[in-house]
Amino acid sequence: MQFEHACGRTELFSEKYLSQPVGQILSARSGSRARAEYLHPVLSDLAKGPGRRPEIDFVVCDPYPDIAIAVESKWIGKTKPSIDKILWDLIRLEMLAHHSRARCFFLVGGTRADLDNYFKHKLFSGIEPGSQTKALLRTDVNRAHKTALVPTAELRIPILKKLFEAYQHFEFPHYVISRRSNPFPSEGPGNRYQVYVWEISSATNRETFRPKNSRHYSLDGSSQRDFYRDRAKRSESETDGIIP
Repeated sequence: MQFEHACGRTELFSEKYLSQPVGQILSARSGSRARAEYLHPVLSDLAKGPGRRPEIDFVVCDPYPDIAIAVESKWIGKTKPSIDKILWDLIRLEMLAHHSRARCFFLVGGTRADLDNYFKHKLFSGIEPGSQTKALLRTDVNRAHKTALVPTAELRIPILKKLFEAYQHFEFPHYVISRRSNPFPSEGPGNRYQVYVWEISSATNRETFRPKNSRHYSLDGSSQRDFYRDRAKRSESETDGIIP
């Protein structure tokens, strides 16, 4: 990226631009072929209706078609990805880490200034007055971090509800585990291009939930608890009407 910048070709930079370097690095480090836009083995079978089925940006299979490494990438520039797209990437990677036992990575690139500004967005930083900070990803330390999918971060509940609309009966994890590696390069002026990478993994004692059972995520706003409470009330009412 620094070479292209020096040549005055920064207009080339985009998420698609990352395809070549990411693919080359994956192939070189793994010794296997890197594949782009690979069908997600868990979610693709659940997708219904028109449109493309869920895919992973890059994978390495060993052996084919088993995924050994998976990478999702985003570019922060003039056009910035929405938080819901990043969150969906993290969820899909966690599923691969759990179901395929793959090593999964989420990569973000851009100028240092653009990245810093993006990381300050309240939906990313999780900073909300009067509430405990719940960052989407840690950008400051190389420490394991839990991103909650259960409705504990008020700011992200509407985003998650939208993401879960088409997957009401699917089991999602309570948390996505991430760990940052040092950004490269670690220092430099605001116009220097920088890359952040997080390894995404599944919790050791993984717990799951179905959106349809959550008052916050179900399509009608009801929960499994509401269902059983209403059923108990109906049962009590029917019992009260019985004459001994």
